[in-house]
Amino acid sequence: MTSKAQSSLRKGFTLIEVMVSTAIMIVIVLAVVTIASDTFKAYDKAVADLTSQSEARGVLDALENDFQTAVIRPDGKCWMEVIIPGSTKAPSGTSKFGDIDKSDQPIILLFSSPSDRPRYSADTSPVALKGDTCAVAYRFGQASPFASPGERISQVYGVYRTIIDSENTFKEAIPVILRGFPVTTTKDIGPWEYWNGNNGTQSYNDYSSSPQKKVTNGTLLDFNLNTKKPCWTLDSSNLIGANVVSMNLIFWCSSTLPDTVLTGTGIADPLKRTAQTLRPLVPVGIDNNRNSAAVIDTLFSKSVIQYASTGVTPSEQFTSRLRIFKDRIYPDDKSNIETQKLVANSSSSQATILKSYLPYTLKAVEVSITVLTPEGSKELRSYQDMFSAGQNNTGVSLKDSAEFKRIVTQYGKNFTRYIRLLGNGG
Repeated sequence: MTSKAQSSLRKGFTLIEVMVSTAIMIVIVLAVVTIASDTFKAYDKAVADLTSQSEARGVLDALENDFQTAVIRPDGKCWMEVIIPGSTKAPSGTSKFGDIDKSDQPIILLFSSPSDRPRYSADTSPVALKGDTCAVAYRFGQASPFASPGERISQVYGVYRTIIDSENTFKEAIPVILRGFPVTTTKDIGPWEYWNGNNGTQSYNDYSSSPQKKVTNGTLLDFNLNTKKPCWTLDSSNLIGANVVSMNLIFWCSSTLPDTVLTGTGIADPLKRTAQTLRPLVPVGIDNNRNSAAVIDTLFSKSVIQYASTGVTPSEQFTSRLRIFKDRIYPDDKSNIETQKLVANSSSSQATILKSYLPYTLKAVEVSITVLTPEGSKELRSYQDMFSAGQNNTGVSLKDSAEFKRIVTQYGKNFTRYIRLLGNGG
């Protein structure tokens, strides 16, 4: 065989060469696919984190603005309330929504100067509104992402923030607060009495057609989700954070209690904390093992609000309701109230007097919220469609609450912010 013939026979690839090149190509393709897959997963995770952060930031920024500008006047009136819906001593008619634990969906009612408050009236010819103090309410709710609230399909949890414009606050909300303690009825007065609509003022029930349009039926804050026209506080325009499934609050307070017993009083902080040392006040369910700071009646016998001679000893936790004054805080309700005569030897004139309170001044609030990622929200809605007990007044709940806890544990992202009450010396 000539050398020219041998050269022509060597123009192709051998079997071994083909196999080696194929193996190399497979390795390269697998590496590219793996890198692309990891990149897409990292992108999806980043998008999910950014979405959760965005929802959390909307809630925390609003809370920070409202707490920092909160109005708590030194006039013996209740200017801020926190209510655990559905709890034993909460105001009647409240109820928790869905599968969220009641202590994780507090109602916050306060007065503040929000930067995003309405500046002009909603009339045909808008007029600049006077003042900057507005009544503000935070609450949890459920709403369908596909249809109007009340539809019997998957529901998304969310935090709703409602602002009453400054002029209506001055005309309708503040007069309710200024009734104060004591009152001539058997109920105590605070922001709840305004928002619940039991004060006789007009309500803002349906804002779908004309914002700030007042109507006389319904209440500002009710708890019936089994309707296509819920109260205004559950209007979609008030949603500030979707997929929020938990909100925990810790109230940090200073106290006038001395760290050592003063002569003639017999009173001291049970944990020997100095007056300016911040101490936590928490809803039951966050931490039930906090040490209590007991207060007896003789310390504040000359205070603006009478401290009764007998009563329930308050502690640094509450189960249902927290009413916040300038220099004192009243945990819970009902069992902490007694009825006293306003006029001697008269059975008709009576007033409610709170029995016991904590001599605390609220300085800061630590807010921690849990937000589901988009993937977690999608899985929860799927479970609601397939395994829920159906729509009722309190929204959609899963038949197995353990599944809800699993989804929150697996897909929940936690965000915390420490907020000082600048207007209260925080």
